[in-house]
Amino acid sequence: MVKSSTSELRQFPSLLRGLRLPQLQLVRMAGAGANFRQMADALHVTQPAITKMARELERTLGAPLFERGATGVRLSSFGRAVLSQVQRSLAHLEQLVDDLPSHREGSGAALRIGSPSFTAAALLARPVAQWLGCTPAGRVIMSDGVSAQLLSMLHAGELDVVIGSLDDGSCSDDELQQLRFESLYEDAITFVTGADTPGLEGPLDLADLCRLPWVLPPRNSLVWMTLRRELTLHGHGLPHGVVEASSIPAIGTILHHAAGTVGALRADAGRYLIHHHGLRMLEVVPSMSLPRVGIMRLRSAPPEASLDALLAMVRTEVLRMFRSH
Repeated sequence: MVKSSTSELRQFPSLLRGLRLPQLQLVRMAGAGANFRQMADALHVTQPAITKMARELERTLGAPLFERGATGVRLSSFGRAVLSQVQRSLAHLEQLVDDLPSHREGSGAALRIGSPSFTAAALLARPVAQWLGCTPAGRVIMSDGVSAQLLSMLHAGELDVVIGSLDDGSCSDDELQQLRFESLYEDAITFVTGADTPGLEGPLDLADLCRLPWVLPPRNSLVWMTLRRELTLHGHGLPHGVVEASSIPAIGTILHHAAGTVGALRADAGRYLIHHHGLRMLEVVPSMSLPRVGIMRLRSAPPEASLDALLAMVRTEVLRMFRSH
């Protein structure tokens, strides 16, 4: 018979025994900008019932969570302080519900990975395929988006890990302290073009490229915003004849078939297109650095053997990707 330690058998705190899940949903919805009427519609109750639930929750926690005004309701400073924990708690419970069929069948929970779409295709696709090949009944859910969106999902407990660049401007000081960042590689804008594009030999400056049509990631991407800033600083206008696309295969195909077109991408995406679409890299000065790419997890996240195994494959893929070019 295995004896359990006292800490393993400790009772649930009395304060938490007084909480109800719909009450926590009020905090999450208020954090998303919902008012009491919208909360009532979402939970299929009356607005007075929402008001009662909010007051009971505030009494249980011992501090005001909501500030009511003429324009609606918003979280108090105390409410904002507990929001991230509430979000993660609800996300973990929702994940449990999603994973119950897998647990009943004896397979593991899904790994939830966030990354920019370019990084997902260029860096993560092969490791994920390898992991699935040696993990019977393994499941992976991949989400894409810009850095700010992904970090928000990570803090809310909707992702297990984010692989991308750390946009510290989108995080509060407290949120940054909650992150564990493992650097994978330096990043910079990489310029590529078709193998048949003439007149682009040797070191080039931005003026040499501005006369050509470009293919770029969307305008809310880090590449676009960094490029726009650099062009402005060096007195150049924005390029003409721009195609914006969020798909690496689409960008690669356009560049391959449209001679004289230039693509500007992250380092991983540029190397992917050189390898898979027969493009070539251009030498452009000055170099345009981007934030380092790395693995981001919450410091409070428990160890997860399956995720650790997948991340080990990601590190190996980084070495392979940058060694090949």
